[in-house]
Amino acid sequence: MRRGQNVGVRESGRPEERRRDGVLVTGAYGLIGHAVVERLRANGRRVVATDRLTTPPADAAFEAESLTIGGVRKLTAALKSHRVDTIVHAAGLSGPMLAQKQLRRVFRTNVDGTLDLYEAARQAQVRRIVLLSSAAAYGRNTGALVDEDTPLLGSEAYAASKIGAEAVARAYAAGRSVESLVLRPCWVYGARRRTDCVLRRMVEDAVAGRLTELSYGKGFPRQFIHVSDVAAAVEAAVAVDCKSFEVFNLSDGSWLTLDEVGEKVRSLLPAARVALGPMKPPDDEALGRLDLSRADLVLNWRPSIPLARGLVDYMVPPI
Repeated sequence: MRRGQNVGVRESGRPEERRRDGVLVTGAYGLIGHAVVERLRANGRRVVATDRLTTPPADAAFEAESLTIGGVRKLTAALKSHRVDTIVHAAGLSGPMLAQKQLRRVFRTNVDGTLDLYEAARQAQVRRIVLLSSAAAYGRNTGALVDEDTPLLGSEAYAASKIGAEAVARAYAAGRSVESLVLRPCWVYGARRRTDCVLRRMVEDAVAGRLTELSYGKGFPRQFIHVSDVAAAVEAAVAVDCKSFEVFNLSDGSWLTLDEVGEKVRSLLPAARVALGPMKPPDDEALGRLDLSRADLVLNWRPSIPLARGLVDYMVPPI
């Protein structure tokens, strides 16, 4: 279904029942999905929050409908039932530190699940999917500036699964089936992040009076983005009028070594002590500064939360 087509499903003669305006969010209890649901609802969108979990986590602000991303028939029925116009696909294994020895699981979740969702979206005549990919897809690239046309060379399972998911998105967009806007955020952080986070460790160690001692990271560059800025980019991607397939880098605009990140923590908490070793971080590849100009031009999006401000999320109690 393309822009300008009648998107209503004729369920009855009443226009309000034909209107297709729902935004379905997968992985709604996750770090990004949760922030997206809250932002879209706060700004008046009709949001269908879904997650594979049947019980909300203790820190969830809402209850999501139980929905596992897998099985085209079940997904198609859900999309039609909720009159979904747009999907935000935030579900999946959310980092290279997860299921490292389970490659089949990584690909089944991140690639096969994405394929099922796109096929269901095609059958349900969903207009657009906003796909959360990752800057990890670039792999090792130490160029001065990395734009969205840079080759995707990620070879680790998580990165490769994101490349595969993007290939699915590109194919469905090229086939004029479902529009696809792909977002490639770098390291996403925020208070609800459950996986390992060097920022949280530095802050929590400082608050507790402990030394943060890592065998890796000295001189290693890393880019971050606060989850609220990712949610703002998703909201823009849901609404923008653009090509049927677009890709956007997301970061907070900085490019810091982990030594410099430690200095940022020290500026917030003068008692912080950070000792880094010479090894490469186990879940990361060196990447040049992400070019954000396309997100600025097309989405009218710019990061708003610098690292020094975002670190406050990890303060308990917050300052």
